[in-house]
Amino acid sequence: MKRMTKWRKEVLKIIQKSDKPLNAEDIYRLVEHKPNFSTIYRALNYLEKAEFVKSISFGNTPKYYYSNNEHRHFLYCLKCGKIETFDLCMAQELENKVKKNFMFEIFDHIFYFKGLCKNCSERR
Repeated sequence: MKRMTKWRKEVLKIIQKSDKPLNAEDIYRLVEHKPNFSTIYRALNYLEKAEFVKSISFGNTPKYYYSNNEHRHFLYCLKCGKIETFDLCMAQELENKVKKNFMFEIFDHIFYFKGLCKNCSERR
């Protein structure tokens, strides 16, 4: 595997400090010295393949990246695009049933709700 370059380290540090998933544009805005935008994408690709980060897409959205160190679930607002995270995991019971009924070995899961945040709901 390739080495951990300064850009990869910087991108990883930004993702690890964030309390919500970030897309490539968010990360680019937070990088102190601006590289090529393609450098950000290459760093993200490397970090995901090396399993330092995970990604999620909420339908027709760009990929959002978050640290592989934490188990998170997400709330995605369809109107404003706000993403909130929560760590309450109710999937363990479901995982156990799937393993038993389908003889399926589960390594990970991604769980999110799509809807409207409080502010967007109140403005309707």
